[in-house]
Amino acid sequence: MSRAREILGRGADDEARDALGRLLADESAKPGFVPEAEMNALHGGDSSFTILQSDADGLTLMLAKFSSVEETPVHDHGSWGVACVVSGRDRYRHYRVDAGGKVTLAYEKELEPGAFVTWPDPPHDIHSQQGIGEPAWELVLFGKDVTAIPRHYHDLETGRVRTALPR
Repeated sequence: MSRAREILGRGADDEARDALGRLLADESAKPGFVPEAEMNALHGGDSSFTILQSDADGLTLMLAKFSSVEETPVHDHGSWGVACVVSGRDRYRHYRVDAGGKVTLAYEKELEPGAFVTWPDPPHDIHSQQGIGEPAWELVLFGKDVTAIPRHYHDLETGRVRTALPR
C-alpha cells in the first residue's frame, strides 16, 4: 500500500492506474502472495471477497474470487479502481452510459494471471466479471472503501437500476 500511495501522489489518472496495475501484477506473482482468508459473499451470488487493507482515507485493497458458474450482475463501485488477475482467467465486460442514460457494452476482455484492467471514477466504472472454466482470483485496489458505498446494479433488458450494498 505504501508503494501504491507513492504512485497516487500524482493523482489517480490513467498513467497512475496503469502503474498500479503493474505493481499488483508484480506483487501477486510472488510465491505465496495470496493469503488464506475468510471470504464474504459478493453481489448476492457465487462470487466472494475479503478486504486485505482499508485505510482511513478509503484506499482499499481487496482479494476477490469471481465465480465461473455465474457472471456478476452489471454494477458500479462508486470509485476508480484497478483489478489484476492472480490466478484463473476472467471475462471482464466494461459498460458505458450513453447520453440517454442507457447502459451498453463498451468492450470485453479475457484476462489471465498478471493481466489487469483499470477504470476511472463514476460513471465510467460499470462492469461485470466471470471466471472462465474455474474461479478467477483477483487483487482489486479502489480509491474508496467500496464495501460502504451502495452500488448500482443495472438490468440491461429492462433498464432498471437497483441500489444496494455489495453483499
